[in-house]
Amino acid sequence: MKRKLINVLLSVVFAASVVLTGCGNNNTASDAQGEGDTQAVTEVQEEEGADTEEATAEPATIEFWTIALKPTFTEFFNGLIAQYEEENPNVTVKWVDLPYESIQEKLVTSAAGGSSPDVVNLNTQMALTLAGKGALVDLNAEATEEQRSIYIPSLYESTQIGNSAYAFPWYASPNIMFYNKDLFEQAGITEIPSTYEEANKLAKQMKDSTGAYLYNPPEFFNMLFEEGIAILNEDNTAAAFNTKQSADLLTSFQEYTKEDILPKDKWGVWDNELKLFETGKLAIISSSGSSLARVKDEAPDIYDKIAISAPLTGSEKLSRNALMNVVVPEASKNHEEAIKFAAWITNDANQLAFCKEVAIFPSTLAAAADAYFTSDTTSLEGQARAMSAQLSETSKDYSLGVEGQGEIAKEVNKAYEAAIVSGGDIQEALDNAEQLVNSELK
Repeated sequence: MKRKLINVLLSVVFAASVVLTGCGNNNTASDAQGEGDTQAVTEVQEEEGADTEEATAEPATIEFWTIALKPTFTEFFNGLIAQYEEENPNVTVKWVDLPYESIQEKLVTSAAGGSSPDVVNLNTQMALTLAGKGALVDLNAEATEEQRSIYIPSLYESTQIGNSAYAFPWYASPNIMFYNKDLFEQAGITEIPSTYEEANKLAKQMKDSTGAYLYNPPEFFNMLFEEGIAILNEDNTAAAFNTKQSADLLTSFQEYTKEDILPKDKWGVWDNELKLFETGKLAIISSSGSSLARVKDEAPDIYDKIAISAPLTGSEKLSRNALMNVVVPEASKNHEEAIKFAAWITNDANQLAFCKEVAIFPSTLAAAADAYFTSDTTSLEGQARAMSAQLSETSKDYSLGVEGQGEIAKEVNKAYEAAIVSGGDIQEALDNAEQLVNSELK
């Protein structure tokens, strides 16, 4: 998001939430009435009170923004919205679907113009950036304990800054490993590596035997998470990754890339990895289960060679779980109704239903434990679901818990670009990246 747009957002005076109230009938039955009559009168009064509240509740329109869900899921979400409106007759939900590349800018400009949406689908990085600017509702302060308690704790905490949390986690995409069985057989590799360290010992064997790379490393920023190397200090005021451990890590990868045993550029660039995998030039990719459909469509011959395993990890045994969230902008004029709808669209039943439409994984405890995810282990898709369920407990969205994570990640990755892509001095590369991150934090 452009800085000038953030500045525009900060100039907005956000509207207060409208608390919807209903009128009830507080009259009591006469003491002279019998017990049966008292009960009958009470029941009538309760029904009249409910009808009065429903009739007098102030109508609300909830504007719900999502990212790239139309037209594939139009029917599914129209059905959910119709159900919600039926259960909440005072609420109208207006659904707006936007491209990924434009939603953040449109959200900022709409808030600046006084027409903010009420519920918005954002990834963790976008959510943290806006939360740091005071643009999102603190759900720890405004949502109920019942609304907050249904989610996998590590996922709910991914958009925390301090003691505040700014999103209900929605659908997740745990990384799993897809590997080419034929390439492993040609290379004579019978044990599937589980860590980068194990994979690096086999990378030369794969390249010499098949001409294919064993794997493409993740971006350096993510690798630091997986190796347990702190990116920032404890109070998030300065860079902390310029360590001997980081230097040793880059040194080892510099040696492999100089010999062309592993790719030296485009680390973590998904489209490039997929292209290499689909042309038999890469033996392993890590992605969500939904990628199977794309491989099957674009490279059916490679799809037939795929097997599934847990993704490669670093010393922390941690893998990435990219998360989509639902947030309530502070500028919404309907905080209470917006939070209620956001909690409903991400509840156990609706997340499970969405997961049956597409190969994603839920963020709620109950939905994640559903037998659906482990009931089919014969098809590749079923194996992918089962692996996602298994990995949900050891994967997380890599979050620093600070605004501007995207810019920080770019500066961290410049150490890799200087040392690996350009072959420069490793310590100098880390020193420069450290200075850039510290400048970003200031």
